[in-house]
Amino acid sequence: MANEIVDFIYSVPPITRVFLLGTIGTTFGILLNVISPALLLNYWPLTVYKLQLWRPLTAFFVVGGDPMSKLMEIYMFYTYSKDVEMEKFRGYTADYIYFLTLLGSVIAGLNYFTGGLAYLAPLLVALTHTWSQYNPERIVKFYFGITFKAKYLPAVLLAFKLLIGGQSSFLISVTGVVASYLYQHLEMSQPGSPPSPIIQTPQWLKKLLPAAWSVESGWTTDTRHVQRPFGRAYYPSAPAASGRPGSTSSNSRPEGSSVSFRWGRGHRLGGS
Repeated sequence: MANEIVDFIYSVPPITRVFLLGTIGTTFGILLNVISPALLLNYWPLTVYKLQLWRPLTAFFVVGGDPMSKLMEIYMFYTYSKDVEMEKFRGYTADYIYFLTLLGSVIAGLNYFTGGLAYLAPLLVALTHTWSQYNPERIVKFYFGITFKAKYLPAVLLAFKLLIGGQSSFLISVTGVVASYLYQHLEMSQPGSPPSPIIQTPQWLKKLLPAAWSVESGWTTDTRHVQRPFGRAYYPSAPAASGRPGSTSSNSRPEGSSVSFRWGRGHRLGGS
């Protein structure tokens, strides 16, 4: 049993693993009264005026709601973060960290105005929005066996947040959609031109965190970092369109596929 748990942990891509273990640790620490959530939540006056600068980071490891809701949100985050890290970013750690940094910065900044203190929920919405953009025709299953296409998943999650958590929870989650939308707007720049420099991973981060894992080869000690447009996986069997590396024409994509995500499957949410 212990070996199976260890094998599972090491099978998870590195950044998703950090979030998975971090959120599980903080959740059980809070439930057991070992950790005070007041030390983890991002309350901007304390962050700015008391220089408690860890708060914008630790707020992404705090999950709200009752214990069952916490576990379900952690599971959903694991599922979609793993897919995005493996399929969109192909295991390039530096690229995925920079992607999450950009999303997290927007989420934290916007929640200054909403009063949101915990940020895992909007980050989950941002990841599902990103995932759904590249898997629009895939089928997902929500609570009570409701099925629908992935392109509707962010809207369904927001509606669920509104029904369960009210207006405040809804507005906090909306910041995740805004963050993901802004990123994709910068990524999908004018035809024939590269993505905006804002979303291109800094070279120093690539050198600091070379790709130690990739979808193609699994775990490796290779320290070379392949130069490619940020955030795009290539589609080997499809012809390039509009002169952009890694892009395909809309007519060349298999149904339910996308430029960035080559694999994926329908996800069951909220069910056993």
